Amino acid sequence: MDVTLDRFFPIFEVEEDRNVSKLKEIEEYHRMLLEGFEKAYKIAELARSKCLDPEPKVEILIAKDMAERVEKLIGINGIASRIRELEEKGVSRDKICFIISDEIIEGKFGKFEEIVAIDKAIRTAVAIMTEGAVAAPIEGIAKVALDKNNDGSNFLKVYYAGPIRSAGGTAQVISVLIADYVRRKLGIGKYIATEEEILRYCEEIQLYKKVANLQYLPSDEEIRLIVSNCPICIDGEATEDVEVTGYRNLPRVETNKVRGGMALIIAEGIALKAPKLKKMVEELKIDGWEWLEKLIKDSEEEVDVKPRSKYLSDIVAGRPVLSHPSRKGGFRLRYGRARNSGFATVGINPALMVLVDIAIGTQLKIERPGKAGSAVPVTTIEGPTVRLRNGDVVKINSVKEAMEVKNEVEKILDLGEILINYGDFLENNHPLIPSSYVYEWWVQESKIEIENPSEEEALRLCDELNVPLHPKWTYLWHDISVEEFCYLRDFISEKGKIEGQGRYLVVPIDAKAKEILEKLLVEHKVREGIVLEKWKVLVRCLGLDSKLRKIGEIHGNEVLEIIRRISGLDVREKAVSRIGARMGRPEKAKERKMSPPPHVLFPISLAGGKRRDIKSAVEQSNGIARGEVEVEIALRKCMQCGKEGFWLKCDCGALTQQIYYCPKCKTKQNSEICKCGSETKGYVKRFVDVRKLYENALKNLGERFELEILKGVIGLTSKNKIPERLEKGILRAKHDVYVFKDGTIRYDMTDLPLTHFKPKEIGVSVEKLRELGYTTDYLGNELKSEEQIVELKPQDIVIAKSCAEYLLRVAKFVDDLLVKFYKLEPYYNVGKIEDLIGHLVIALAPHTSAGVLGRIIGFVDILGCYAHPYFHAAKRRNCDGDEDCVMLLLDGLLNFSRHFLPEKRGGQMDAPLVLTTIVDPREVDKEVHNMDIVSRYPLEFYQATLRFANPKELEDTIEKVKDRLKLESRFFGLSFTHDTEIANGLKESAYKKLKTMSEKVEKQMEIARKISAVDENDVAERVITIHFLPDIIGNLRAFSRQEFRCVDCNEKYRRVPLSGKCRKCGGNLTLTVHSSSIVKYLDISKKLCEEYKVTEYTRQRLKLIEHEIKSLFFEKQVTLAELW
Repeated sequence: MDVTLDRFFPIFEVEEDRNVSKLKEIEEYHRMLLEGFEKAYKIAELARSKCLDPEPKVEILIAKDMAERVEKLIGINGIASRIRELEEKGVSRDKICFIISDEIIEGKFGKFEEIVAIDKAIRTAVAIMTEGAVAAPIEGIAKVALDKNNDGSNFLKVYYAGPIRSAGGTAQVISVLIADYVRRKLGIGKYIATEEEILRYCEEIQLYKKVANLQYLPSDEEIRLIVSNCPICIDGEATEDVEVTGYRNLPRVETNKVRGGMALIIAEGIALKAPKLKKMVEELKIDGWEWLEKLIKDSEEEVDVKPRSKYLSDIVAGRPVLSHPSRKGGFRLRYGRARNSGFATVGINPALMVLVDIAIGTQLKIERPGKAGSAVPVTTIEGPTVRLRNGDVVKINSVKEAMEVKNEVEKILDLGEILINYGDFLENNHPLIPSSYVYEWWVQESKIEIENPSEEEALRLCDELNVPLHPKWTYLWHDISVEEFCYLRDFISEKGKIEGQGRYLVVPIDAKAKEILEKLLVEHKVREGIVLEKWKVLVRCLGLDSKLRKIGEIHGNEVLEIIRRISGLDVREKAVSRIGARMGRPEKAKERKMSPPPHVLFPISLAGGKRRDIKSAVEQSNGIARGEVEVEIALRKCMQCGKEGFWLKCDCGALTQQIYYCPKCKTKQNSEICKCGSETKGYVKRFVDVRKLYENALKNLGERFELEILKGVIGLTSKNKIPERLEKGILRAKHDVYVFKDGTIRYDMTDLPLTHFKPKEIGVSVEKLRELGYTTDYLGNELKSEEQIVELKPQDIVIAKSCAEYLLRVAKFVDDLLVKFYKLEPYYNVGKIEDLIGHLVIALAPHTSAGVLGRIIGFVDILGCYAHPYFHAAKRRNCDGDEDCVMLLLDGLLNFSRHFLPEKRGGQMDAPLVLTTIVDPREVDKEVHNMDIVSRYPLEFYQATLRFANPKELEDTIEKVKDRLKLESRFFGLSFTHDTEIANGLKESAYKKLKTMSEKVEKQMEIARKISAVDENDVAERVITIHFLPDIIGNLRAFSRQEFRCVDCNEKYRRVPLSGKCRKCGGNLTLTVHSSSIVKYLDISKKLCEEYKVTEYTRQRLKLIEHEIKSLFFEKQVTLAELW
């Protein structure tokens, strides 16, 4: 492997006005990445050449760019250079799909049978549209085939599978278009659906929605329109156990079970993406798709800005609701992007995180513009306003303040601001909604840079310069009525007193006046009276002079109009738009473990007991030689001595070759197809001397470390069942790390974005950063201080401290592996987590098959991973709450093997089949292209929000990533609108800290009672009806249909065998659904009904279910004898 910068695509193109220093820095950065990768790769190749792994070479394929990823994923030589050639000519990605497919059919990349060529054309198109990063092209399309219509004509069928979901709607529809294109080219007829088939589609898609999930469920009319007009038969393999009840056993439908892939293509592909599909067929001039016009909804609909409650529709017990839809007291929308936000995140003040026990990285389901986003701390936006138990109303803007008053908070009157960037509205095609009146808006109108003026300064600016009242002193006047305004004005004028030489305004305690002050979010204290330390702006806005005398008369129906008239101040609406939210998934930073977690991928059947302990298997006899275990394991034969084994290298030192066993003929041969026509297997069931293997492994390693346990697996799920060497498992057990299905060791973390950081935030010195290529801050000044803000390089990551501690153990394992197993020099030589800085990792998202090369540059004490939005997008992720894994580069290169991957649909997902070494923003997921990269939104933007403008109208006004894709500056020079402290907030949410569901729900309801924007009774109702009742009913149904399980070997039985024992191992049997799982939520539900105003209907449902449970489990059973 010779990876050098000049072998990679031309990252940098000629640009007249280039930023030379930044360009050189990025070039040097890429060079450092490639040199580090080259060093690790050569070590891995040397280790692999010793033939101690399933292959004598590194099995992760290295890709220079998207084109090469596609070529290596699909396996057609020559495609990469052709894709590059077309891209250089400026051909769009959509058109490239058709050109390449056309050339595959014509045989320009090799001669294929007709059906094989069609198959490869469709898969290649999907691969191109997904940047060669996901498994959909190889896993999401099961096969293609030809069938006949009733009139005798041929038609093309494409069988889709579940993993097609990872392709996304656009790539899904392109596969259908390509299929139509190639079938025309080859003279294959259209699919003509029968009435029974159409009705089958209608039933099946509705059924799939119930058992799985669909973003969009088309109506029966829409399904009929698609199926009866689509020229391709959209078929699929069975993905669910549920069967259709009607239209079964149809001649041209191979299964009665639900076909998930088919449902996804029709619902989330054609139906949901009809406008995009129509645009494609028009641009490419493909006829026969005119019927799409009927699918497209009227685009002239009114702007939808009504409150949306969809985010509450799947509420989960224990995860708090922070605000009901668009409710007063909820989040106040502030537009912008902090250096740790954007790309489907929501920024909130860390003080609120403390008060409601939401952590950094916790997913929030939101009302708009999208569905969800990870919560990140933004210290420069307004925090919550609370009422304490003593009646004081205070604004909390820091974690320290929040910690001090947390136990004294009686009510959270206002959640504070939520920071959402323009790019998220653009990406979701959501109308802009009116912005809060914020400093960024005010400063552009006033032309004055003063962020924190005093009351006197704010009023003087208004009077002398005729500018709007500063946002800091703008209260929520729009949240009160004219009647309330008049009451407060009269009350303060008549009963208020100025005391303390003009420092305080004191009014008598009055419930209504205090309520109005709380609605306005006016800070005050309650002592013998209500004390306002900041009163001058309030009094001026009420039309009172400094002696509390009324000025002018009140006329009008709008509070703000009245204020402007009687005060002479230009007071704006402080918070027009509110955003509802609730907690979604909790934050995560945890090692990846299979269940149960093994140390080594070596089968020991049932000999290891429940813990799959190889040490127990070593001592087991079972009537045969001690330590011999019967397992299904690979069948290989030494090419020199002829001895059969299961590893690549024979004991004699020669290499083995794969041989196959025919179960029908009971013969061994070299072919995967037997002479008898049967399919052979690359493995056989036989006895393996585990004791001997274990002792030899210890001897090979020179290890005397006494393992408490060494966990293997019951059986292998790969095609040829090739096991790992026990030596690897022994060393993993020694360092307390665990193996995943592909041989790698992984750590999962919630995805969080970061474009800029301060050295002090990530625990790294300025000197070390300079070694890593960070020589200047984001303003171009020389990097000297840990307080300077530095722009993050695209493939650098900041990992959780817990991840660093785990990877430290992994690094020590790899070094042990190199020294003791491969007999090479150690590579990492680490003693503390700081030693990991600068080392390379592979990052991978679960739905993909392409890893991304990254570099560790620091740590933060949170449960998440900060990385550049480009880096996340290269994994085809945004930051809406999902988690991805990282693994040390050398661990992946050494230990990953395709031979370990399960032989089932989706088995190649979540595996680094290909590795991207350099991330180019042009070839990542397009969602990040809409992320804005400006330091301030223009005044025009804020004015446009007031008229609910379409975000596309502002595309030329606000710079985004996609505006730089043709420039060298796409790699650097990104700006942000708000500064922050990236680790300032809670590390772990209450949901994760609390252990029992009862505690979680109690906390959830406590928070609901505290927040004024939340209806706690509605929360209780939803928790019962959406979570608890379906769970109780589902478990009750499962109890009546359950299987019985062997406690020793886990074998399951529909009915208890006559012997009462497991037929496989003789073990005891137990229920798979216990009564405890049915009643576990019953008491909590009853308690919620008692304490909150739950509807009578829900109460009665709960009583009926309780009665049914009692009759089943607790009431005395009447015997036949007792009846007589």
